[in-house]
Amino acid sequence: MKGLFLLAIPVAEIILSIWLGSKIGGWMLLLWFVMAFFVGRQLMRSATQVLMPQMAKMQSGQTEDMSSDLLAALCTALAGFLFILPGVITDGMGLLLLLPPVQALMRGQLSAAMKGRGQGFMMMGGFGGQSPFGGQSPFGQGGPFGQGSPFGQGNSQVFDGEAREVKPDTEVKRIDRKDL
Repeated sequence: MKGLFLLAIPVAEIILSIWLGSKIGGWMLLLWFVMAFFVGRQLMRSATQVLMPQMAKMQSGQTEDMSSDLLAALCTALAGFLFILPGVITDGMGLLLLLPPVQALMRGQLSAAMKGRGQGFMMMGGFGGQSPFGGQSPFGQGGPFGQGSPFGQGNSQVFDGEAREVKPDTEVKRIDRKDL
């Protein structure tokens, strides 16, 4: 059912865009899509300035309840993404996400989802700090390289180096047509 719905959205976007283009003109519709792209890009930029510090706090374990400014930033980022997608329906959905009553409705649903899944809901990976394989590596014990990793115990080692071009000492003889 969800697959059919996801397929219906692009079809409805195309039909509505053709209809609207015949009413207001194709160039005006194109101008709308270009302007919506730039508005969406700006919305996403402004939302990431709020989201990134709060996500870093959540990642480090300083979790707090879903604050209204975090949810507003999430809705703004999603609205920006929807504005970037060309289409009248996605622009309308993006505009709805910017309205405070819709954000309040989403806040209630998101809080219920976070309580249902635990505090690790927003952690990277979305598994609440747990591996989807039950704490085991999908490659068995020791990872894909057998018992030990060839890169040491942790993945925190950094190797630094420089590159320089080395020219050969001997010149390459050029073959001319007369040598053939």
